[in-house]
Amino acid sequence: MPRFSDPTVAALVGALVLPASLAAQAVDLPTMCATEADSAVDEGLTLLHNMMYIEAEAAFGRAATADPDCAMAQWGIAMANFHPLWPGAPTEAETARGNAAAERLATMTPGSDLEQALADAAAAFYAPDHDGYPARLAAWAEAQRTAHAQNPDDIDAAALAALARLATAPGGAEGIEVNTGVGDALDALHARAPEHPGVIHYAIHAYDNPPLKERGLPYAEIYDKVAPEAAHALHMPAHIFTRTGDWARSIDLNRRSAEAALATSGDVIQSHYVHAIDYMVYGHLQVGQPEEAERLVNEMLAMDNHQISFGGAYGLAASPLRLLLEQEDWAGAAALSPDMHPAIPWENFPQTIAMHWFAKGLGAARTGDVETARVAVEELGSLRDAIREGGQEYWARLAEGQILSVEAWIDLAEGNNDTALTKQREAADLEDEVGKSPVTPGHVLPARELLGDMLSALGRSDEALGAYRATLVHSPNRNRSLAMLD
Repeated sequence: MPRFSDPTVAALVGALVLPASLAAQAVDLPTMCATEADSAVDEGLTLLHNMMYIEAEAAFGRAATADPDCAMAQWGIAMANFHPLWPGAPTEAETARGNAAAERLATMTPGSDLEQALADAAAAFYAPDHDGYPARLAAWAEAQRTAHAQNPDDIDAAALAALARLATAPGGAEGIEVNTGVGDALDALHARAPEHPGVIHYAIHAYDNPPLKERGLPYAEIYDKVAPEAAHALHMPAHIFTRTGDWARSIDLNRRSAEAALATSGDVIQSHYVHAIDYMVYGHLQVGQPEEAERLVNEMLAMDNHQISFGGAYGLAASPLRLLLEQEDWAGAAALSPDMHPAIPWENFPQTIAMHWFAKGLGAARTGDVETARVAVEELGSLRDAIREGGQEYWARLAEGQILSVEAWIDLAEGNNDTALTKQREAADLEDEVGKSPVTPGHVLPARELLGDMLSALGRSDEALGAYRATLVHSPNRNRSLAMLD
């Protein structure tokens, strides 16, 4: 059968020619495959560590063609079709391709104990008896950690085990503790393999939170040099620079990432492009360049062939909202159409629809249109329930915070000042507790900053300044909060 029976993958890969430097990383997985296949496996694993999953699947496919008995080729295809740190489950097409590879892998004999351990980890994800994606991810993570325990000297097994720990870390303070331990392990690995892309990449993810951001800076400084043609690798340092408020660095890296994503896209634009644009739009708004941010948004929205993924859906939804909310265009937010970009089946991503209704409800409440704001609250409640039923508790809690914020501004519009402040404080506390997802450079408008707005509107200036300062603790150098402190 054709290597890429799914037309979306075929379009994304197109006539892709990968630069030689991408295959020349510090990745060398020992296999019993033929020489040409072994080289392609190393290339695919490099891309897998860079989370360039489409290109990774193509490389592992070439390995399978070069050596049909290469078990690691099928392992790689299976691994390339789920994305442990990315929000949301694989698509139906990805799941089908991953299952097919796992089934072929089950009929093969891996060439070493290491190959067998890695194969077992992939098989754990695709086992038929799991109840939902989180259970699959947990099974893979446990098996991946076992693979490392059985092969403690292998860098790639260790790096993938670190990824597994990050992918299953809980939220809140307990999650920070896990990330700290993962970071310690990756720091030690980095001393052994300073150019290994997976070690650098996963370290950035481990340190992508306010308490650990400074530890991520050394990795942010080098990742784009280790993988200079990989769109996601060019983007990833911006996670740390967003945490530190270094907008110039973030904008430059995301510009390069967006350009690389377009250059390697076929007939369908990879979601790496949209992800980079959302971060770049956020950066331009923080340095007072709304015209450039609007230009980027308009260019992105004019394209009708975006890859369907959660990351792409999030950026397509968030970026236009940022333009309105960061510039306090409450009337424009209130007038938002329920129709969103036609390339995305939005019903698959209720979190993004919730963000849209949050912006509309907030804009309506802040312009006195209480009736429209109440409709937004009702929509948000239904979306929150759907998100929770889908097992996405993080996003359900964010939706709860969005509901509280819109309700708070409805109460303020109706003169219920004490109730309004109570709800907005609850929203701010909730949002601070759950934090931001790596898919976003920041909430489309922080709840703590909205608390500052509300306190300011009520003439409680000193308390308002405290809220804006607290916002800057979580989101350094945010333009809007800084302006309120002047």
